[in-house]
Amino acid sequence: MRVMNYQNTKVLVVLALVMVITLGVASGSSATADAPVDVSELITDTVIYASITIDTPAYDGYVSGRKQIGEFKGGEVVEVVRDRAFEWYLVKSADGKEGWVSVESLSIPDDPPTNMDLLPKETLEAYVNMKGLSSKTDQLVWVDIDRQLTHVFTGRQGAWTLKHTMPCSTGKNVSPTLRGMHEIAERGEWFFTERLARGGENWVQFSGPYMFHSLPMDKERNIMDYTLRERRSSGCIRLSMEDSVWFYSFIKRRTTVFVN
Repeated sequence: MRVMNYQNTKVLVVLALVMVITLGVASGSSATADAPVDVSELITDTVIYASITIDTPAYDGYVSGRKQIGEFKGGEVVEVVRDRAFEWYLVKSADGKEGWVSVESLSIPDDPPTNMDLLPKETLEAYVNMKGLSSKTDQLVWVDIDRQLTHVFTGRQGAWTLKHTMPCSTGKNVSPTLRGMHEIAERGEWFFTERLARGGENWVQFSGPYMFHSLPMDKERNIMDYTLRERRSSGCIRLSMEDSVWFYSFIKRRTTVFVN
């Protein structure tokens, strides 16, 4: 008889716990539904703002024979879009006016610290799906400059699933990585740039001279800098040696690359 009472007591305790857990989950679900999290508030577009130091002409390019197309006034705040050899910068004003200006007329701020707060897989997927990002392949690449991370998704528009996340290093403020929507193009096993005295392995182009590639190397392929998750490059996106091999082998041509 005592055994039966003990067993009955255990059953009652278990049932009580189930009810508590069920009510707690239901309550939590209701709270989440009442106050949904806006994932866009957790993710920042990394825009570099600089100041025009003196009245300066704006040109249609940076090569000899360039033509003046406008002017920027001293004290004007502009967005730095891209650079050319740290000497010329394509900038854009608040009203949409664009032009190339000399570095001598521009004050660019120091690089900000990296946002080290990691986001869960569900939030990352919700963000790219919310933005409606599409791709000509079943892959999508997102470079989060703020967190210095590169995410690779598989699937399709509105149903992207996170495949792999890699630490990276993007361009410094004085040599920014080109933001916006791009597309995977050519690739190769090795390159070397004499002007910068460095190169890399497993390069994958996504917009003109902008590429994903391995850690930077000298002519003898010795690694020159192991740093990741800091703005360190001249505009390209650096990956670890292992991740550069994976990216080179896995990512398909014409895949969309979103850089923010």
